[in-house]
Amino acid sequence: MEKMKLKNLFMIGMMVAGLLATTPSFAANEKGSIEGNRYLNRKEYKDMKATMSRIEKDRERIAFHKSEFKKNKEAGLKIESHMSKKELRKAKADLKRDKKYLRIDKCDLHADQSVAIHEANSERNAVKKELRLAKKELRKDIRQENTADLKADVALVETLTLKEQQKKQQAEALKDEVYAFFIYLDDEIDEVV
Repeated sequence: MEKMKLKNLFMIGMMVAGLLATTPSFAANEKGSIEGNRYLNRKEYKDMKATMSRIEKDRERIAFHKSEFKKNKEAGLKIESHMSKKELRKAKADLKRDKKYLRIDKCDLHADQSVAIHEANSERNAVKKELRLAKKELRKDIRQENTADLKADVALVETLTLKEQQKKQQAEALKDEVYAFFIYLDDEIDEVV
């Protein structure tokens, strides 16, 4: 009877280990890639892309109104040059506003990513706590020489160890992907700003 229980525990442990080993890694998952980060935070990313296009348009407006102001001033047209100067100031104010919006959107995106990283670390810490408690129970059963509970505790410790390693890999992959995403995003912003 004990051999049957031991075989069942072994089979359960092997199935869990196989399941954990066959699940795709977090970095290869769509949610872990740069495209996935864009998809998960598409509102902020779309806002940033729209703001970047507005910045480019504002720069074009500034260049246009500067040239218009220069032409009107050289032609001696006071009213037209005054109007061009007003439009130039508006375009510069719009550019300043759009740059602020871009910074705000980036901060929002960074906050979202930080929350995701914190959540992943919290899950990892919860599994670590479970593993510590399971190891404590295992040591207690070893001291008391309780063989019936010992087998179950060993299987639980093995399962939690695998789960803890997986959560650790997921958290590290998420950090790496967020880092890579923000490098990509900074390069994209630097092209515009």
